[in-house]
Amino acid sequence: MTKVLPRREEVPVEHTWDLESMYPTPEAWEEAYRQLESELPSLASFRGRLTESAHTLHAYLSLIDRLAPEMHKIYNYADRRFDVDTTNQTNAARVSRAQNLAARFSAATAFAQPEILTLEPETIRRFMAAEPKLRLYEHFFDNLMRMKPHVRSAEVEEVMAQAGEALATPANVYTVLANADLKFADARTAKKKRVQVAQGNIDELLSSPDRTLRKSAWESYADGFLGMKHTFAEVMAGKVKATVLRARVHRYPDALTAALAPSNIPTEVYHNVIDACNRHIGIWHRYWDIRRRALGLDKMEVCDIFAPLAKPPRVTYKQAVRWIVGGLRPLGMKYVNAVKRGLTTDRWVDIYPNQGKRDGAYSAGTYGTKPFIFMSYSEQGLGSLSTLAHEIGHSMHTLLTCQAQPFVYAEYSMFAAEVASNFSQALVRAHLLELGRGRDFEIAVIQEAMDNFHRYLFLMPINAQFEHWMHTTVERGGALTADAMSAKLVELFRNGYGDAVRLDEPRVGVTWMQFSHFFADYYVWQYASGIGAANALADKVLKKAPGAVNRYLDFLKAGGSMYPLDALKMAGVDMTQPEPMDCAFKVLEGFVDRLEKLVA
Repeated sequence: MTKVLPRREEVPVEHTWDLESMYPTPEAWEEAYRQLESELPSLASFRGRLTESAHTLHAYLSLIDRLAPEMHKIYNYADRRFDVDTTNQTNAARVSRAQNLAARFSAATAFAQPEILTLEPETIRRFMAAEPKLRLYEHFFDNLMRMKPHVRSAEVEEVMAQAGEALATPANVYTVLANADLKFADARTAKKKRVQVAQGNIDELLSSPDRTLRKSAWESYADGFLGMKHTFAEVMAGKVKATVLRARVHRYPDALTAALAPSNIPTEVYHNVIDACNRHIGIWHRYWDIRRRALGLDKMEVCDIFAPLAKPPRVTYKQAVRWIVGGLRPLGMKYVNAVKRGLTTDRWVDIYPNQGKRDGAYSAGTYGTKPFIFMSYSEQGLGSLSTLAHEIGHSMHTLLTCQAQPFVYAEYSMFAAEVASNFSQALVRAHLLELGRGRDFEIAVIQEAMDNFHRYLFLMPINAQFEHWMHTTVERGGALTADAMSAKLVELFRNGYGDAVRLDEPRVGVTWMQFSHFFADYYVWQYASGIGAANALADKVLKKAPGAVNRYLDFLKAGGSMYPLDALKMAGVDMTQPEPMDCAFKVLEGFVDRLEKLVA
């Protein structure tokens, strides 16, 4: 019998996130939508006037600080409702309308940056002296001036803002295609039992001790994408072309430089991270061989990557919360109590899978709302516990930033984001290893660590190299075809897996289609940089280095008030140097050493 997931309306309220804290009813959302829509003309009334006086400039920025959080909340509500049921056409229509309003909001404000940039730095300093409330925006002005060579005329910026909705089409198509339209054949167990394969349960199936089920599920999942490889290739090609277009319009030499520029990160940092991952690839080859021997296989396949090396523990959601709270205690009771409430009574989390729920996990918060966590929790093994620890790191970063910063600095960079999430996992993992629950549990914790490092220091760097190849191909005038993309990914995986893993090349070649992360420009490499910085900072906290906790919390509170490299230096790590990445691989190698002794 096939295990069927519940429909969305069958999910108990206590297992869902509290979207009603944003808008109590869909009708309240509609009213907020209409109200914001009616205020768009007030933004346009400032056009051509921002340079006339300090008072006018401050009035405009204050208006943005009032309206933009509401715009974000309107979009957040619509997007969260859609993600838990992508088959619901009302939800889909609401997202489309939110995107349309966001595009109009962007168009209505597109004149501002070009106008402000006509001011000389000395004039801005005089404005701040004349209107002290403008001093709040000093870093904002500095950052804006830094980007001056890449800001076009008001007319060009308005056109690009109006085009935003159209340029988002590939991402929208991908979401519907991968989560609503794509269907997978049932997998079969060794006992011929049929098991439904869905976005919400594939990770659980791939970590089953039943190799027949693992292989069947992996093939079914890959085949679903393989059957639509040309469609997915066109969708991705459209996305990459849109990214390259935006970079060229804003006078960047390439898409990589354009993606890193808002965070003020030199491209050398990107290349250093990727180089470190390739330099240490031998650690992974050693791990694959240890895993192969532990499983008693002549040759591993990709479906064996997550096979349990010991009996995995069954971890309820409540137990996961208790262990996460225990692991985060070094950060203080104020931090821990906020975590506990968020994961329980405050309902930050949409916990379990249901029909139509999209794949993946994320934290999504906006200024003035709760930070919300999306996932599909499974009690099998430690994987979902790890995911929850990761996402609560993001959520606490959002919470502390929004509590400490005004709206203008409430958005931290992607580069900083993955530090908090991986730091949270590192502390929780250290706590689990101290529990003393026996050999099988210790192996399970180490395997969770390896699965996590596999994602961030193996899969994501491979995806990052694939992403960079896609963009440079388009920048050179080349074509992105399904076959060319698959061949490139197989080449990268062949280097990563070495001789220990047999590659089913057609199916391995389409795994890029399973990552929605590609729709955030040059995001995936920042998982690797994030885990490097996170482990370096966690090491300081776990060793009780003087001031380490306060420096880390100050980093979380900094938000966008500092450039991310500077914020991390304040916390205690310098990502322009090789040490943080080397630290991460040292931690990885330590887990490999420990595992080898346990399974010998």
